[in-house]
Amino acid sequence: MEELFASLRKDFVEETEPLAREVAALVLRLEEAQVNGEDDEDLLRAMKGALHTIKGNAAMMGLGAIESLAHALEDFCLLVVEHPEVEESEQAQILVDGTDLLVGSIQGSLQAEPDRAPVAAFIARVAQARQAAGETAAVRVPSVRTRAGVSAAAEQPRDAGREVEKPVPSVVGTRQDEGDCAVRIGDHQVDGLLDLAAEAIISHAELVRFAGRLARGQVQPSDAALLEPVLATLGRATSELRHDLLRVRLAPISTMFRRYARYVRDLACERGQAIKFVIEGGQVEVDRAIISRLHEPLLHMVRNAVAHGIESAEQRAAAGKPARAQILLGARLLEGRARVVVADDGRGLDMAAIAAKARAGGLSPERMPEGELRRLIFQPGFSTAAEVSTLAGRGVGLEVVANAVQSLGGRIDVRSVAGQGTVFLIDLPVTAALVKALIFCVDSEMFAVPASFVVDSIEVREASMHEINQVLLCPWRGDFLRTLDGGQLLGCAGLGQKGTRGYGIIVEAAAKRCVLLVDRLVGVQEIVVRPLDETLRNSRVLSGLTILGQGRVVPILDCGEVLRRACRPVVNVPGAPSGRDAHESTSHVI
Repeated sequence: MEELFASLRKDFVEETEPLAREVAALVLRLEEAQVNGEDDEDLLRAMKGALHTIKGNAAMMGLGAIESLAHALEDFCLLVVEHPEVEESEQAQILVDGTDLLVGSIQGSLQAEPDRAPVAAFIARVAQARQAAGETAAVRVPSVRTRAGVSAAAEQPRDAGREVEKPVPSVVGTRQDEGDCAVRIGDHQVDGLLDLAAEAIISHAELVRFAGRLARGQVQPSDAALLEPVLATLGRATSELRHDLLRVRLAPISTMFRRYARYVRDLACERGQAIKFVIEGGQVEVDRAIISRLHEPLLHMVRNAVAHGIESAEQRAAAGKPARAQILLGARLLEGRARVVVADDGRGLDMAAIAAKARAGGLSPERMPEGELRRLIFQPGFSTAAEVSTLAGRGVGLEVVANAVQSLGGRIDVRSVAGQGTVFLIDLPVTAALVKALIFCVDSEMFAVPASFVVDSIEVREASMHEINQVLLCPWRGDFLRTLDGGQLLGCAGLGQKGTRGYGIIVEAAAKRCVLLVDRLVGVQEIVVRPLDETLRNSRVLSGLTILGQGRVVPILDCGEVLRRACRPVVNVPGAPSGRDAHESTSHVI
């Protein structure tokens, strides 16, 4: 019985939590409509419908606290309709706090009965608002029922009339970010997958019969003609099956974008800024794994837009800008990849401060193209903030962003116009499970590198290689690039000597390039990316694994780490050997 009830609880959470999050999103849209003087009747109607469904589901499960909380929110929506004279900011804050509590209570119901005290305090808060609106006698205050049917009204704490403690905003992450989240698919999708599986099973049976005749030496000349359509059918069925299964992994990117609306609202209130949050292209579908791993980087970028980009109301007025700033999150599909945009209409990058910081670090900004100078903001520890705050200033946020984007097989760039704003452009694969990769060999071992990081591949000649201050350089298109030996990087058994590798792979990310020396190039093919197992989980050079024909396991390189090792500063140690011997003595840990 306990297992059955746990299963029902899980179904309840999976069905009800999205409704609660939809109500939370509608609350923010309601607040936006009130600010703009727009009609909010349709939004309130949608909120009441979702809350009514949540109330009914909670009642069936015997979750009285959630049922009463949904009922109180439903009542308050009615108050907003019937008493528009109530202060709009107070309305919005009560609804925001209530939906936070509702989402948290639904999530918590998976493990235990929701805490009745904060629910009772919120119900008392709604009752006070209704009393202030003159409805003391006409309104019933719902009590918090438990599964046993005991009322919690008498158990309200003495400070129930005070504002309830705010839960953690939903932007910090949810169960949906975890790897074991449920995925709902339609019946027609299941039927399509079953049809494709049936075709594959039939084709497999034909191949088994053919293999039996082959083993008995009974192969007929006509079998060759029969084998070709069977293989074609099997290939088509498995290809479509793979494609449809990958489609199941996709989700609208708006499921992530909507989380930041509340975060931007809270930051704006905290800093006394008026900020409009805009979402464009939320219907673009991206792999759920990418959505989960992109959440934290986008959080850094939104935070930076508020901390560094948006000016104060006085500064915006002096610049002739609208008093209300804007932060935009957008997405679109471009040549089979997802382009994510984070933009603000603030002050733009301070190029003079960036140049001064670069000069202090020993660089020559006068000789750098403007695009390269802008991209310095992604370097470790790079910050132009005059002081450290709770939002920014330590110089680690954008480094984390760049590393995370690179680990997903993507690229990031930044554009900015002084006084007009800043735009971050993130180019990502649509799926993290299936990617094109270049397969290569080093010392008889096979490895893969995502093709999105590969610019070129070249033959390497020993005579063209140079070594300066223990740094190996390889010529490429009129320039010299830092070079890493694949054997030394990957810790293979037979470490190659300089110039003995036959080929070089030009790897590029975040405006950096290097040459990876390898023995042989196998070719480009689509691979299915699998996570690292426990023995390789702490690897710094590998990002995943794939399995090729005959069950061969092939590690996938983390190109961001390859470039970091290739471009690390050179430190001269007094008394250390120089020249080739010093280079060859270098060892790396995967």
